[in-house]
Amino acid sequence: MLRIVAERLLGFLVALLATAVAAFVLLDIVPGDPALNMLGTEAREDTLAAARALLGLDRPAHERLLIWLAGLPFGEFGVSFRYRVPIADLVAEAAAVTVPLAMLAMALAVCTALPLALVSVLRPRGAVDWAVGLLSQLSLAVPNFWLGLLLILLFSISLGWLPAGGFPGWSGGIWPALSALLLPAVALAAPQAGILARVARAALLETLAEPYIRTARAKGLSRAAVLFRHALRNALPPVVTVAGVQFSVMLAGSIIVENLFVLPGLGRLTFQAIQQNDLILVRNTVLLLAAAVMLVNMLVDIAYAAIDPRLRAR
Repeated sequence: MLRIVAERLLGFLVALLATAVAAFVLLDIVPGDPALNMLGTEAREDTLAAARALLGLDRPAHERLLIWLAGLPFGEFGVSFRYRVPIADLVAEAAAVTVPLAMLAMALAVCTALPLALVSVLRPRGAVDWAVGLLSQLSLAVPNFWLGLLLILLFSISLGWLPAGGFPGWSGGIWPALSALLLPAVALAAPQAGILARVARAALLETLAEPYIRTARAKGLSRAAVLFRHALRNALPPVVTVAGVQFSVMLAGSIIVENLFVLPGLGRLTFQAIQQNDLILVRNTVLLLAAAVMLVNMLVDIAYAAIDPRLRAR
């Protein structure tokens, strides 16, 4: 198990380094003059010179890259060109929204998908199984931004139960903050719950066809007892893998939902940085989102090995 953890950690570090170099090359070297891209072609030469000095463009590219890479482990991402504040502070404030949002959406997806899958496989091709399949198809067919609009119309405008957008901050209390995240979390979780329910159902049906399951049934155990005691754990590896990928999607792909609900998260911060040509902020937020995705995938691989002993034996 330690060997698997060491291998995954080494792969994570190598992939993170390659991503950092690629982000630096694409945003600081390939487009030409970053200062000109930020200020526009109408900027005066003295203004461009001041911007180049502020961005460190008077140094060679490899030196700028090494300085940036050396500061990353210590959270020294530089200063935003537009906001004039440390990027670490902007990212910390945005992550305090995006990470809880993704975790809440993932919890809703899992807590919805697994019970639906368990109920559907108790009587395959029955009425409940058909209804679960139809519900999964509907959740996949509805775009999350359209579902978010419907949720706003119903729960915010018509019923007035939940806020339509904005985020009051965690300092104002847990419930006001969670209530602001609930509707966007549902909008994010719905399509992922449909995918997860289908994967869990297929994995459970495949596991229930194994010989040891027939042996357990022959001993007199009920179908529900066999399902929960023997089949569920062996069906978890593909479910965990898909759930990890979905969590990565929620972290990195929440830009539409965050803009719809006006949430000051990482997705909205990255979108605003792109609009404002703040290339330093774009570079760092892209790297952090990529690092979060790779970290989740690494943890999923480790969890997969912890669940399936066959992987530890290799």
